[in-house]
Amino acid sequence: MINYTLKQLYSFESVIRLGGFTSASKELHITQPAVYMQVQQLQESIGAKLFGVNGKKISPTFVGKKIYKTAVETINTLESSKLEIDEIMNPDSGHLQIAVATTANSFISSLLAKFKKEFPKMTFYIDVTNRHDLLDNLKSNQADLVIMGEPPKNIPLISQAFMTNPLIAIAHPENELLKKEKVTIKDLKKETLLTREVGSGTRITIERFTGLNFNSDIQINSNEAIVEAVQAGLGIGFVSMHSVNLQLKNKIIKQLDVEPFPIVRQWHIVHHAEAELSPIARRFKQFVIDNTRVKKVAI
Repeated sequence: MINYTLKQLYSFESVIRLGGFTSASKELHITQPAVYMQVQQLQESIGAKLFGVNGKKISPTFVGKKIYKTAVETINTLESSKLEIDEIMNPDSGHLQIAVATTANSFISSLLAKFKKEFPKMTFYIDVTNRHDLLDNLKSNQADLVIMGEPPKNIPLISQAFMTNPLIAIAHPENELLKKEKVTIKDLKKETLLTREVGSGTRITIERFTGLNFNSDIQINSNEAIVEAVQAGLGIGFVSMHSVNLQLKNKIIKQLDVEPFPIVRQWHIVHHAEAELSPIARRFKQFVIDNTRVKKVAI
């Protein structure tokens, strides 16, 4: 088994590339005897002559050429990796992996745009997904940060609530329930009820607070599809207010006044307790908290 160190490979590569021990010692900022010792140790470890001297010129042997190629490839890989790590760890740039609940996408995209203006060199990847995939991200520690509703209790997490998340009932502007003076849960039970798929945070919360049974055979896995179904007059929808602000403003849909809605939850920024956040991830986490901590949606 061949055992060699990075110091030996760096020394040998420099000697062969520059053609001598003196030049290599200057480039590596170590003494000439130290460079010679590293090369000699590499030669002894391999058990073959690696270079020859013709006058003042040093050239590799056949085996030396093979080792030189290995040294160059190893050094290039290490240097490239170092550059990537330095870039990631740079507090003014770096790369950010974020997983976001679909209902949070609108305001997180806005926050990311503002953050990008402050740190234009940073890059990010945002995964907009459902609760099941968010939990997978947390378990496997794939994302730097996760934006979600209620964090799970069975995973060691560090979680910070940063903004209210009102869940509301929405209806087509001509829905008969909007004409009633008082709408009850009993009235809703007579309607086709539209919300997210089984297992979603929105659905779990609504079922817990209202006792409604979503027995419709309609399966919807996005808030956009729920809004479109309500616009088409298909039934009553249940969504985060953050996902329908524009539609409410333009009166494409209307908010239904029925107790116990709005159900107010919190948005959380979360990461695995054992994860060490990069500088850019720490900055973005604080940026989210600082830019939303006083924001409460008018209900």
